[in-house]
Amino acid sequence: MRKIAAGLLVGAIVSSAAVASAASPITLVVNGHVSKPNVPLPIIQGRAFVPVRAVAEDLGASVKWDDVQRTVYVFTGEQKEDVSFARSKTTPPSSALRLAVNGKEIKSEVPPRLIDGKAWVPVRALAEALGSGVQWHASQKTVWITNKIVNPSAKDFHGQAMITFSYDDGLDTFYDFALPLHEKYGIPATDNVIAGKIKDGARTMYLDADQIKEMNHRGVEIGSHSYSHEAGLTTLSDEQLDFELRESKAALEQIVPQVQTIGIPFSLYDKRVEAAVKKYYKAARNFEHLQNDVPLKDKLWLHTAIAVTNETTFDQIKQRIDQAVKNKQWCIIMLHGIDPDNRDLYEIKPALLEKVLAYVASLGREKILPVNTIDGVSIAGK
Repeated sequence: MRKIAAGLLVGAIVSSAAVASAASPITLVVNGHVSKPNVPLPIIQGRAFVPVRAVAEDLGASVKWDDVQRTVYVFTGEQKEDVSFARSKTTPPSSALRLAVNGKEIKSEVPPRLIDGKAWVPVRALAEALGSGVQWHASQKTVWITNKIVNPSAKDFHGQAMITFSYDDGLDTFYDFALPLHEKYGIPATDNVIAGKIKDGARTMYLDADQIKEMNHRGVEIGSHSYSHEAGLTTLSDEQLDFELRESKAALEQIVPQVQTIGIPFSLYDKRVEAAVKKYYKAARNFEHLQNDVPLKDKLWLHTAIAVTNETTFDQIKQRIDQAVKNKQWCIIMLHGIDPDNRDLYEIKPALLEKVLAYVASLGREKILPVNTIDGVSIAGK
């Protein structure tokens, strides 16, 4: 399990060794929903503790308590017949409380403990063992745990900056490498798919229909990137242009319920194309290395703040994010492939993507709200 950068983890940030007081309670948010334990979350030796059962079940896991082993077992999927640790006959039972996730003991600097008869553990230890992301937002005194994308609603917008991760082409590396990271940090995404290149059993680099349908079910907005992506839209005749826009939407809506936005191929865009796009889509994203002011001036001409390539550094991306935060703008980041081999100019390594997502998560949704394209338009267009 890769670790979130220093400064993001609850255990590394919270310094108080005392139990959190009623005057400044800690809020626990699991996959975008406020969790309400019966008692306030305590801080014990600098670590935020959570009740095992409540959090594990919120994350889709099950819990079993073994009083003899003094172990709380957490498991995903079907429970195995024997989830107990192997123990030597000469080894006496331990008096310390232990945590096991899917049969593996999880160690932490501050061990689990019983509080009022219930097992409590450090939030980081439990959440990361279940493959979830953890963020601590000090200004809000909030712990965020995520293992799925959290798409916001209009009530989450209070005039802060916004950010969108907009992927082009519909490459299968998004499914393999980007989707798990977006779920880990709970951050929305838009994938603009070339409808005419959807994989149909052939060995290609594109997504197949089942992957697209599953991605949408898991919270990813599916957008259009034209039907063929063979030429810039400004170079096409009126008939060809209408085909590229109409048929892309029609083909994708055979897979997902709605396709409402488009990423413009090759960023070739003019007023004629805009008028044609308006017949089928509610928003169009172009690349002009600009931020979007809120409220929007033109929903059908959204700007991209930065196009990320394998030559782009984290600091360059961070600079654009920080600019949006400072000016309370909407920052759209354009990406393509996510691949550990990093072979193509428009492919970046998962490590860079994770560093960016972790940074956005560390800022907190009160400072910059992650949105997909259509949600951003709904919010910023008002």
